[in-house]
Order: sequence, then structure tokens, then C-alpha cells
Amino acid sequence: MPIDGPKEDNFFISVSQLNTLAKDLLEGQFPSLWIAGEISNLSKPASGHVYFSLKDELCSVRAVIFKGHALKHGRNLQEGKKIILRGKPSLYAARGEFQVIGDDVKLMGIGEQELLLRQLKEKLKAKGYFNQERKRAIPPFPNRIGLVTSATGSAVRDMLEVLGKRWPMAEIWISPARVQGDAAPSEIAKAIKLLNCASLIENSKIDVMVVGRGGGSSEDLCAFNSEIVADALFESLIPTVSAVGHEDDFTLADLIADLRALTPTEAATRISPNQYEIVEHLKASAEYMHQAASLKIQKFQQHLKLLSTRRCLQKPLDYLNQKSQRFDDTIEKFNRTSSTFLRQKSDKVASFIEKLQSLSPLNILTRGYSITMKAKEFESDKATVIVSAEVLALGDLLCTRLHNGTIISEVKKIEP
Repeated sequence: MPIDGPKEDNFFISVSQLNTLAKDLLEGQFPSLWIAGEISNLSKPASGHVYFSLKDELCSVRAVIFKGHALKHGRNLQEGKKIILRGKPSLYAARGEFQVIGDDVKLMGIGEQELLLRQLKEKLKAKGYFNQERKRAIPPFPNRIGLVTSATGSAVRDMLEVLGKRWPMAEIWISPARVQGDAAPSEIAKAIKLLNCASLIENSKIDVMVVGRGGGSSEDLCAFNSEIVADALFESLIPTVSAVGHEDDFTLADLIADLRALTPTEAATRISPNQYEIVEHLKASAEYMHQAASLKIQKFQQHLKLLSTRRCLQKPLDYLNQKSQRFDDTIEKFNRTSSTFLRQKSDKVASFIEKLQSLSPLNILTRGYSITMKAKEFESDKATVIVSAEVLALGDLLCTRLHNGTIISEVKKIEP
């Protein structure tokens, strides 16, 4: 069926855009994969990158390992060699070629179980099961401890013995499960979930849970590499401690648990405080507190003794009387000073008044002079002294001010 062309002239993408979209789609949809095949067309240019094809009986795919990873894994790459390549499907956009970008190489010869384990590990890592930020702290003084292990193995006996010696006041809850065999993964996961359910009951909180067994071969430990156990550990509400095998044994459970112990005995030791060490610490702390309190009391006694020798405490009324007498002296001095100050100021004010009076124009009235103004202006601010008859008219009322009293008169006659 023919495909219609774009309806608009600008409805298209370039080849570069197409290849970029395809590259992003490939890299975004596919996780890292382990791919088995035979090397062909091997090329190791001066750049340090390694280019080759990986093929089987039916197909072939181009692959590249860039310099950073090629320095570590390049020695395993030889023409015709069968390998397992870990890489992500991608697209070389410049030529539109499908390829795998590799970052790890393993020689063929490992078993199918090892490959499945590695693939599961990559899957769980992508889901965040191994993230350090999700790890929880183990309570320093657990009241209730859960154990997930075989009920008859040496691991449970070792842990009970250690816990009984170090921290006997803790309750131990055992959720038994087979730790090897086909049924082991489901039993271990069920036991973990059972303890989590029990911990939700009121007054039954479990502070920490140990999941483990004694040492054994890789096949014996495979239950702790199962996805169902990994999920149970990841979903556990109780902080978990893995205690699987000996020092050389490392499982998925070790990566997921909040704390990894090399052996069950070490796990029991790390989750339990030593009661004898705590007792000794409490004794030392009590002794230190006693000594510190004694020194403090002694210091206060010496300080009180020193204070008791001071006169103000021996005769407190003498001190108050001295202060009262000094206060009286201050009041008396203030009264004297203020009286003198007021008297001086009063004399100064009187002198100023006398000077002002001597300069007052009204003062000349005592010598027989008078001041005449028009009567209608006498009480106003605009009143002016009459100094010439020319400003007067017959009938004007005049107000004449004498030293003692005022005369009201009327103009009857004006003479120049």
C-alpha cells in the first residue's frame, strides 16, 4: 500500500534526525545485555578503541569497546575467540549502523547459571536494589532479634551462643527455613516475610533480622542468589544483616542487606552489644560522674568559704547603713547646690529686668512726659504716637497716657 507524502512542505526530518531518534530509542529501551558469540573482523586502531563483529551460526552484529574499557578487557579479544560481551544496543548515527557498545568481556566456558546470575545482578542493580542510600542503620541496643536460617544447622547454634553471651536480655525469634535445595529460595523469602508480619503486631517490633547460613560451595549458596529472596530482602521493613558463608562467598543477599557479615558468628557479634563491656563502661561512667560531682562540690564549698569572709556578708547592715548615709549626704549636697544655683539665677533675672525697665520708653513718663495717640487706635496693634498736629482733625478723640492713668480728650482747636 503506497504511503502518502507529507501534506505540508516542511513536514519532514533529516537523515541525521532519523538516526539520532533511532539511537535514542535503542539506548533508552534496552538495558545492558550479556551476549555470547565469536569474534570476527577484529580491529585495534591507534585510538585505543576496539572494533569487531560478534557472530553465531546464524547472525552477526557489529560491536565496539571504547578505550577506557578496552584497556582492561582488550587482552581477551582475539580473532575467532568465543566470548560473552556485556553491552547495550545502540546505533552509529554517522552510518546508520546497528552496533553493541560493550563494557565487559568474559571468556566462554562459564556455566549457564553464572550467566543467569550476572544477568539477574544487572537487573537488580538497575532497579536500585544495591543503592547505598537505601541502607539503614542497625539499632545499637536491639530488644528483639529475628533469625532466618536452618533450625538444625551450625549457624543458628553459633548465633544463639554468641547472642546469649553478649546480649542475653534480647528476645530471639527464629523463623526456620531450608537454606539449600530447590525449595530453599521460597522458604527463605517466606520466613523473611513472616518476621515482617510479626513485627507489625503491637509490642512485637523486631529491631534487626539476620538472614544466613554456614559456608558451602557456590551451588550450596545459590538460594541467596535467587530473585525471590532478593525481593524479600529489598521489601523488608526490618533492617537486615546478611550472614552467608565465609569470607570468600559473596551473594546477592550481601549486596541488598543493610549490613553484610562474613559469617553468622560475626553477624551475631556485630548486632549485639557486649553486656560486660557495657557494665564496665557504666562503672567507669559512674566513677567519673562521682569524681566530677565531688570536685564540683569541693569547688562550691571553697567559694562559699571565701564569700563568708567578706564584710558585706558578715555585717550586711553596716554596708546598708553606709550606703544610706552616703545617700543622705548626696541629697544634702544636692539641696545646697540647687539653692545656690536658683539664687544666682534669680539675681541674674532681676538684674536683667532692672536693665530692661531702665531702657523702657514708658520710664520717661515718671519725669512728666506723656504719650498721645488717637483713641480709636489706642488698643490696637496699629496704634501710633502723635508727634505732629498735622495728622489731627477737629473732633478727633485722643488718648493721652501719663505715668499714672490715661486721659481721653477731644480736639477743639488746632494751632500750627
